[in-house]
Amino acid sequence: MTHVRAGWQQQTPVEDVGLGGVRIVVDEAVAPGDAVTLSFTAPALWDPLVIRARVAWVAGGALPYRAGVAFDHRSPEAAFALYELIVTLAYD
Repeated sequence: MTHVRAGWQQQTPVEDVGLGGVRIVVDEAVAPGDAVTLSFTAPALWDPLVIRARVAWVAGGALPYRAGVAFDHRSPEAAFALYELIVTLAYD
């Protein structure tokens, strides 16, 4: 995960992923509306799948935070690549 404005990067656990977004656990401060970029790696992918997104909600009063992130699908190809990744994860 990369925070676009602040510039920090970190690996973040994913608790739930769908076509519309993902719930993550993050150790840095984020706020609703923050622009982020998520990069997914998986054995089924040749290259990381990079998706722009926006923080929709944040829960938790202390670190680590749980946050809901809504994907900003810029192309049908990226949305389809995410779909293929989700289908692959369903069989693990």
